[in-house]
Amino acid sequence: MVTTHTITETSLAGHDGDERALVDFKAKISGHSGALDSWNQSTSYCSWEGITCGKKHWWRVVALNLNSQGLTGTISPAIGNLTFLCLLNLSLNTLQGEIPPSIGSLRRLQRIDLSTNILTGIIPSNISRCISLRVMYIHSNKGLQGRIPVEIGAMPSLLHIVLYNNSITGTIPSSLGNLSRLVELSLKGNYFEGSIPSSIGNNPYLIFLQLSVNNLSGHIPSSIGNLTESIVIGAYANNLEGPIPSSIGNLSKLLVLDISINKLTGFIPKGIMELPSTSSFLDLSYNLLEGPLPAEVGNLSRLQKLYAGFNSFSRIVPSGLGRLQNLEVFVLDYNMFEANNKEESESIASLTNCCRLQMLSIGGNRLAGKLPSSLANLSTNLQWLRTPSNYISGVIPSDIGNLKSVVNLDFSENDLTGTIPEAIGEFTHLNQLYLYSNDFSGHIPSSIGSLTDLSTLDTHENRLILLDMSRNSLEGSLPLEVSNLVNLRQLSISGNKLSGQIPNTIGNCMVMEILNLTDNKLNGSIPADLGSITNLQELYLAHNDLSGPIPEQLGQSTSLLRLDLSINNLEGEVPKQGAFRNITEISIVGNKALCGGIPQLHLPECPRKNKKGMPKSNSHPNNRSSPAHTFSGRLGCISLQKV
Repeated sequence: MVTTHTITETSLAGHDGDERALVDFKAKISGHSGALDSWNQSTSYCSWEGITCGKKHWWRVVALNLNSQGLTGTISPAIGNLTFLCLLNLSLNTLQGEIPPSIGSLRRLQRIDLSTNILTGIIPSNISRCISLRVMYIHSNKGLQGRIPVEIGAMPSLLHIVLYNNSITGTIPSSLGNLSRLVELSLKGNYFEGSIPSSIGNNPYLIFLQLSVNNLSGHIPSSIGNLTESIVIGAYANNLEGPIPSSIGNLSKLLVLDISINKLTGFIPKGIMELPSTSSFLDLSYNLLEGPLPAEVGNLSRLQKLYAGFNSFSRIVPSGLGRLQNLEVFVLDYNMFEANNKEESESIASLTNCCRLQMLSIGGNRLAGKLPSSLANLSTNLQWLRTPSNYISGVIPSDIGNLKSVVNLDFSENDLTGTIPEAIGEFTHLNQLYLYSNDFSGHIPSSIGSLTDLSTLDTHENRLILLDMSRNSLEGSLPLEVSNLVNLRQLSISGNKLSGQIPNTIGNCMVMEILNLTDNKLNGSIPADLGSITNLQELYLAHNDLSGPIPEQLGQSTSLLRLDLSINNLEGEVPKQGAFRNITEISIVGNKALCGGIPQLHLPECPRKNKKGMPKSNSHPNNRSSPAHTFSGRLGCISLQKV
């Protein structure tokens, strides 16, 4: 049975009108990725790519879907002639120009998506004539300006208004409170100003409210507590001020509350800590909130992320934190929390019960007392552990190596003492290690050299006297910053794969007694400034690829007692003074071009000089080009000055 369609005058007019509208639409498109190649009269327009015609009114276009088709050009006003259109999707292209006002003729339109283009101009006010519109996606067009048309509040079918990442200005129309079916309002990343309209509380089904990154001011309206269906509320990075309304505690389904980076003041209302057990994300940071963090925070049993940094919270951290079994991120940086005794320190120690914890950051507070030994019992999932700029004393627990997933470890600017534990070397994923401005003593453990992902090591302003990273797999050159080790007594980086030259600046390490760079791939000449280190007693440079002469300054050193320069490519005359007079304490074997020295060395005589005082044999210049700054692929930044 063959289905036939009856052609009437009305359908014929509609047929011609829709086809002409599509032809006009194509005429405004200056480029595409082949999507419009099928748009020609050899086939029916209902079979053109991206076009869907109706079932009942088979000649009328009901959907125009050309998302992600590389379209350039502008949107033709003729699109308003597709009066049966229910879906218009031109997203993810590079369309320019304005949204044509003729779009208001599409009374059957249910979904419009013009997102992620480069549209300019304004949202036409007569879009409000699209009375069937349920979904409005016009986000990510940074050239889109002007205001939200007040008339949008008269669109009874609207469920989703998504206008984020544009350049829309003005205030948020209070008329949006008339949209009784609205479930999503996303205005993030625009230039809205003024206050959040209290009428926002008239949207009983609003699930997602995102007003972040604008210029909103004034108070958060208490009517926000009427949004009892809300799951996500975001208003961060505005200029909101005043207290947080206690009515937020009415939001029994809320999962995410982010009101950070504002000017909110006062205490946290008890209601906010009575949010449901389903809440997972709470960000109050970068405000002016004060007083204690309510103990009721421990009741948020589903909470995953808690940010409350950069406020003025005081007193102790609530001990009930250990009840937060799902907590992953806990950030209280730069407040005025205190922990002056063992009992108060236990509030932090209670976090050892949070088995999913990945980030703990409590820097910039007034925490004092001993560093809890229980710190080593934190979650093995922990990746960030930060306690900088407090008054914490004591030692780093020797079993801190239990935290094998740590990537960033920061104990800087405290009063920690003792030695740096060898267990630090068990952090196989460690990328950044900050231990500066404490009172550590002893040596920097050689196990740090096994941290192949380490990019930053900062231990300055301590009392460390030894750095031993021997027998690892360190590559690249010795950094110029080695000259900052002005109080280091022993530096040993033997048995690695270091290349390049020994920095001339190493002569600044005036307290150094032992320098061991044996068994690497160092080249170039021996810096003469090594002879000026007044305390240098032992120098080991064997098994490298050093060349040039032995600096006379090494023979003039009054402190040097032991010297091993064997297995290199050194040449020229061996000094006869200082350590070079004691054959049992020096080794220069494996340097075939050396000559002279004391008779016991049994070296050939050096060539006689010509009339100009120059040796007849070729001599090699002392190459002192600047070495590289970093341990390539191993230590990208090393700051050990004033150790």
